[in-house]
Amino acid sequence: MDRPEPGGGIMQYSMRQRNRKPGSRGRFLGLWYFFLGLLAFQGATVLAWPKHGGEPRETSGSPSPQVSRKLIHPSVPFITNQGQTDERVRFYAGVDGGTVYVTRIGEIVYDLPKVSGKAGTTGWSLKEAFVGGAAALVEGAEKVPTEVNYLIGSEKSAWRTNVPTYGRVTLGDVYEGIEVELRAAGATVEKLFHVKPGARPEKIGVRISGATFLRANDKGELEVGTGLGTVVFSRPKAYQTVAGHAHPVEIAYAVDGTSYRFEVGQYDRTKELVIDPLIQNTFLGGSGGDRVTASAASASNVLVAGTTDSTDFPGTEGGARPALAGPSDGFVALLSSDLKTIIQATYLGGTDDDSVSGLAVSEAGIYVTGSTTSTDFPGTTGGARPQNAGGKDAFAALLTSDLKTLTQATYFGGTDEDAASSVALFGGAYAVFVAGRTASHDLVGILDSAQPLNGDPVIRPVGQNTDDGFIAAFSADLKSLTQATYLGGRSSDSINAIAVSAGFVYATGETVSTDFPKTGGGAQEIHYPDGQSDAFVALLTSDLTTHVRATYLGGLGQDIAHAIAVSGPDVFVGGETTASSFPGTLGGLFPTFGGATDGFVARLNSSLASVIQASFVGASGFDRVLALGIGGSFSGPVVNVAGSRDTDPEGITGPDAFLWVLGYDLKAFAESPIKDPTVLRNSAFESFGSSDVATALAVPPSISGFNVYLAGEIPQSNADQLGAAQPRYGGGASDGFVAKLVLVRDYSFSPLPTINVTPGGQGLATVTVNSLNGFTGEAVKLGIFAQPTGGALPAGFTAPGFPQDIGSLPPNGSFFFTLTIGVAPTVAPGTYTLWIIGFPGTSVAHAARVTVNVVTTPP
Repeated sequence: MDRPEPGGGIMQYSMRQRNRKPGSRGRFLGLWYFFLGLLAFQGATVLAWPKHGGEPRETSGSPSPQVSRKLIHPSVPFITNQGQTDERVRFYAGVDGGTVYVTRIGEIVYDLPKVSGKAGTTGWSLKEAFVGGAAALVEGAEKVPTEVNYLIGSEKSAWRTNVPTYGRVTLGDVYEGIEVELRAAGATVEKLFHVKPGARPEKIGVRISGATFLRANDKGELEVGTGLGTVVFSRPKAYQTVAGHAHPVEIAYAVDGTSYRFEVGQYDRTKELVIDPLIQNTFLGGSGGDRVTASAASASNVLVAGTTDSTDFPGTEGGARPALAGPSDGFVALLSSDLKTIIQATYLGGTDDDSVSGLAVSEAGIYVTGSTTSTDFPGTTGGARPQNAGGKDAFAALLTSDLKTLTQATYFGGTDEDAASSVALFGGAYAVFVAGRTASHDLVGILDSAQPLNGDPVIRPVGQNTDDGFIAAFSADLKSLTQATYLGGRSSDSINAIAVSAGFVYATGETVSTDFPKTGGGAQEIHYPDGQSDAFVALLTSDLTTHVRATYLGGLGQDIAHAIAVSGPDVFVGGETTASSFPGTLGGLFPTFGGATDGFVARLNSSLASVIQASFVGASGFDRVLALGIGGSFSGPVVNVAGSRDTDPEGITGPDAFLWVLGYDLKAFAESPIKDPTVLRNSAFESFGSSDVATALAVPPSISGFNVYLAGEIPQSNADQLGAAQPRYGGGASDGFVAKLVLVRDYSFSPLPTINVTPGGQGLATVTVNSLNGFTGEAVKLGIFAQPTGGALPAGFTAPGFPQDIGSLPPNGSFFFTLTIGVAPTVAPGTYTLWIIGFPGTSVAHAARVTVNVVTTPP
């Protein structure tokens, strides 16, 4: 059909529309922003940009599985046509730079704005029609509060008021057993196919009228020619939800002329298949170079930290350190959980070079650690070590949870180079553990420690000494150094990550030393005799006075451990290796070395006496595991593994960030029942953009581990992340990035309630259960417990009406309930923590903290 022409006159919307000022550049960019925000075919978002000469060019940076794009400005709904536009139109939506029309017969028309060029004013339309199928119905769903009024002309009979709007438009079964729906997400329109059990996805075919050509490139993307240039759709993604878990399914474009279909890999045809992305991404950086190296997540926010030399890093106004102080500074940024808002950011550093490498969160605030060559690092007055001891020192700093105040900082180091890599929190006098590498022979606080001397006894000129690992324990306020220790042998050693669990400190990294201490009785007692580095894992008591045991971990080649996570009686370590003989991989998910460098993940018992299971992570190129996180659901824990993968054996194409979700036993992917390894390589997430690297991940503190934040570094990119806290690349050599991966349709609680109650009384709070990503269909049952994993309420506490069944949530809707907590007269005043736990049948379970303040005087 031709482009519909709306009638003239004044349109009054309940929401304000953004006006574009005239001008050829603005109009031309408007076209490409329209493409970028609009053409989300099955989650394949157009990524196109104009060249300097006015010709469009391709960009291949694209989001990967489960991508949900939401905009900063209000969501644009579908408007019902009640005579205000062409009669063939049933619904339409004004998006960023154009309009989407859904006709009464289920065609989808993308009307691009007119552009003034050398040949005059031109426009362009693309129309989608289904090959061999037709819409069974065209109906609105999810009615939204937005109302639209059209006051056209002077005749009131032509006016349209209170025109209904919808968040979704369903086309019904376009093919037998295959339902198609359009969803308004921010100022974009997203199309989803729901392939019901037994239906045949190979029947799906889409013809694009107005396209001068279609072709699939070698990256799996779809290139579409228009009269204004070529645009690129990212490769399609698909998944199945089984027992609450999202299982990716291999899928690719198959092009025939100006039509495309899908080639779908193996999947369980007795269950529904959905072609639908669910992710939010954001850039994070200014006009210089920015790099994210650490992240952490709370129930409502996500924190990232790293290094920047940008003078315009976003969100720092009002922060503890609002301006760049030296050539490079560390930074910390607090973002909303949906990645739509930078709540606050701050620089952290002095007048020389500073970097942040570790991040941890507690009720006291936010702890960060890293390295500095500044002699005026802020906040060190009153700290355990108030002055730089020489050259590069490690540091630790405590900021308030809002990042607006630097509470305390401290240096740590000797007269040679010292650098911190990781921070972990415990409790009591040994509250803050900082670890890294040191070339200094004169560290303080090492008396009576597990290893009071540098492993290499020869003291050389500054800058020529051999590195040892170090661990230092500080009081929670960073004003006291409780204990410190070296860790290493006669050759080079470095601690890259630490974790604290059950009164013990676990450290991992790399060593060239053949005499690394306490490896007797370890899983691998001797260094592989090849002269290259081995990974190591070491176990110390939390007072750092006893080195209990250590183990080498490596084969014939170079082995480096970058990450560690402790889960109950198990220790997980991740890193990279060039050794095909890496220990413990037999029986693992990938038991065979894949290429130049493989990532690895290994599970050891808590005493480090045995490697329970290991697996390579990679293919034929250069692959690294840089971050680990344990998550899971009531069906059991999973191991989140992240880093970078480069499938090119020559290493020319550059790395891609990835997240794999592995079973706890490291023998299979947790997220897919498919046994074909070629399919399983698309496990959860691969590539935020071109040549990106995932350096950190965070799993929010809930029972469900299927909400994961991935963070890292990405080079220059034109792939706008619509709706994100920072939708565009900031500039310079690199930006940080943060990606939220929602691997299942989900739900959440808000707000996390605080209840004030007197002994013998009752306190009330209103809590909302929010459906996320279309979660529906299962009755959510709620209970109140003492811990996030269950347990009876403390003595004297009651929760009348619980457990309760709140029924099925509407998709993308909410349910409100009143939580009543009763407190017996015998309960002592103080602050108590309870937990709301939701049990939605076979899907994910969540726990939300309830803070109860028992007070003697009513608030």
